[in-house]
Amino acid sequence: MKKVFILALLFTPLVLFAQNSIQLETQAYPAGVIPGVRYDFNIGNNSYLTSRIGYNFTDRQDFGKNDNEKGGGPGFGIGYVKSELIIPNLSTHIRADLWFMDIDWRDSQTICGTVPPCFEQDVTGTTEIIVLQPTVGIEYSIPISKNLFLDPNLSFGYEINIKTKGKEVGEGAILLLGLNLGYRF
Repeated sequence: MKKVFILALLFTPLVLFAQNSIQLETQAYPAGVIPGVRYDFNIGNNSYLTSRIGYNFTDRQDFGKNDNEKGGGPGFGIGYVKSELIIPNLSTHIRADLWFMDIDWRDSQTICGTVPPCFEQDVTGTTEIIVLQPTVGIEYSIPISKNLFLDPNLSFGYEINIKTKGKEVGEGAILLLGLNLGYRF
C-alpha cells in the first residue's frame, strides 16, 4: 500500500500540470454518425494518450452485404496523438475503437414457383456484431479562448467485424469527418 501511495504522489504533479483535455466529439461518415466524449492525457513531447466513449449510429442502406442495414451500438477507443507535427496546431493520430452493435437488415428475394408469376419477398433479421475500427487521421486545433478549442479532423480506417452473431453484415474501408469542441486544463 505504501508503494502505491508513493507512486500516486509522484504522478500527481504530472496530472495536475499537464495539458490534458476533455472534448465533445462528433464524427460523420457516409453511412452514419458517431457522437462521443474524448479525454486526452499529456505524456510529454507534444504526445497524448487518448480515450473515448461513444455511440455509433449507422444507416448503411445497401452499402453492406444486404439490401438495407441499419442500427448502432456503444463503444470505446484508445489512441495516440502527436501534436505540433509539421506546423503549429496540426496533429496526427492513430486510434482503435471497439463497437458493440446491433444491425437490423432486410433483403428482398425473388421467389418463383413452378408456374409464373414470380414475386418479391422481404427477409429480415438482426445481427449482433463487435467491430474493430482502426483509424489514422489528422486534426487542426483552432483556439477559441485560453482553454477552449475546436478541432476539425479527418480520419481513414477500416471496419472489421471480429465477432458476428447472425447473418453477415457490411464491413470495409471508412472515411470519417469530425469536429471536436474541447477544454484544456
